[in-house]
Amino acid sequence: MSRTIVTLVGKDHVGIIATVCNFFAENNINILDIKQTTVQDYINMILIVDTTGYAGSFDELNRGLEGVGEKVGCVIKATHEEIFEMMHRI
Repeated sequence: MSRTIVTLVGKDHVGIIATVCNFFAENNINILDIKQTTVQDYINMILIVDTTGYAGSFDELNRGLEGVGEKVGCVIKATHEEIFEMMHRI
């Protein structure tokens, strides 16, 4: 299993989660866990996804997510799980 951490931040509106989930489904990426927080009009979401079935490179994944982010007006980034854990070590 190849786990990737995906973060999304932006102004909340209808269709954000649907658009992101459709991107994952179209690219054979499985959502393992999802956590969302909404503060006033802003959404902050973190997803743990399994990219084992994804046919593209990690750079292509980030470019695809960037395109989805532009479409929904949010910033979306993917980080390898190992790098994410190293960045958040105490």
